[in-house]
Amino acid sequence: MKAFQASLPLTLDFEVGAIKRMGEKVEPFGKKVFLMVDPFLQGSDLVAQISGSFTDRGIEFLEFYDIVPNPRHTTIDRAVEQVRNAGCDVVVAVGGGSAIDSAKAVAFVAVHGGSCWDYTERLGETVTRPQSRGLPLLVVPTTSGTGTEATPFAVINNPELGLKCAIVNPFIYPDVALIDPQILVSKPPKLTALTAVDTFCHALEAYISIHSTPWVEMVALESIRLFAANARRCVEHGDDLEARAQMAFASTLGGMAIASAGVTVSHALGQPLGAMTDAPHGGTVAASTPYVIGWTLPVCADKFARVAGILDPSTLGLSEIERAECLPDVLKKLFATLGVTDTFSSYGLRPEQIDDFAQTVWTSFNQDLACHPKKINSKEEVADIVKMCF
Repeated sequence: MKAFQASLPLTLDFEVGAIKRMGEKVEPFGKKVFLMVDPFLQGSDLVAQISGSFTDRGIEFLEFYDIVPNPRHTTIDRAVEQVRNAGCDVVVAVGGGSAIDSAKAVAFVAVHGGSCWDYTERLGETVTRPQSRGLPLLVVPTTSGTGTEATPFAVINNPELGLKCAIVNPFIYPDVALIDPQILVSKPPKLTALTAVDTFCHALEAYISIHSTPWVEMVALESIRLFAANARRCVEHGDDLEARAQMAFASTLGGMAIASAGVTVSHALGQPLGAMTDAPHGGTVAASTPYVIGWTLPVCADKFARVAGILDPSTLGLSEIERAECLPDVLKKLFATLGVTDTFSSYGLRPEQIDDFAQTVWTSFNQDLACHPKKINSKEEVADIVKMCF
C-alpha cells in the first residue's frame, strides 16, 4: 500500500439545526465577531438566527456583505482593514465558496499583515507563507459544492492582472465548520446543479491526481457515489432534506480529497476562465471535464472505469476499457440532466484568445497541471485541450 499522511485540523459539526448553536460555538474563540455573509442573505431568517445567538451570549458583531463571486483581492483587503479598525477577534463566514474563501483570507491576513495577494501561489513569484494561524474562523456553508470548509485553500481573483490564484497554507483551515442541511433546501436548481458538479470534479480530480493515496481514493469515491445518488434529486426536489444532507456530505468529502491530493487540469482551466469572464466556477470546471477525461484516458483507464460504473451502473457489463471510454459521454449526459451544458465559447472565451489563455494556465496554474496523471509538456498542449472544450 502507498504510504500517506492525512490530517483534518478542524471540527466538523454536521447536524440539522446546527446553526442555532453558533453563539455557543463562537464563545470560546472571542467576543467580537466579524460576520461575513453572502449579500443575498441580508435580512434573512438565517442571519437573524445567527445574530440572535450572538446577542443571547453577549457577543458583539460587525456585519459585512460585500461578497462577490470570484472574490476580489481589493475587497478582501478592505475587509481586513475593517476587522483591525473594529478590533474584531473572530471571523464567521456564512455563504458559499466565495464568502468562505474571503473569510479564510481575511482571518489570515488580519494577523499576518500586508495584502492578501502577497500570500497567493504564483509561479516564479515570491510568496509569503506564515507558519501560524490567523484569527479564529468559523464557517457555515450555504451551498454543497466547493468543500472549502475542509481545505487549506482560499481562491482570490485579481481582475487587474487577469489572474485567479489561491492562498495555500495549512494554517488557513477553519477552526469550526457548521454544516446544517436545513439551510440548503431553499437553494435554486441552477445554483444547486453548478455546485453539485463542482463537488464531482473535486472528487474526480483528487482521485486521479498523482498525489492520490488510499485515503484520498476512499474519500473521493464516496463523494462520487453520493453525488451520483443525490445530485439530480437535489436539483429536481430541493426540499428533500436527506438528499441535501447527502450532497452536503459529498461536498465536504470532496474538499477533504483535494486538501490531500490537489486538483488537476479541469481546475487549471476553469479557474482562469472564471477570472476572465466571471462565469460560475462549477460551470467552468465542468465544461472541460469530459474532454480532459478523453485526453487522459490511456493513463488511468482503471479509475475512469470505476467512476463510470458508479455514475451509470448499466456500464458494469462492459470491459474495463469500454467502461472507461464511456465515461465522457456518461458525464455529458449526466451534466445535461442537471442543466449544466455550457462550453468555453458560451462562457465568452474567443478562439483568438486561446493562445494567451493557454499561456496563463501554463504559467499561473502549473501546480495544478503538475498533479495530473498524464504529463502536460507545453502551453501548446494546454491550447490543444482548450480547443476541445469549445
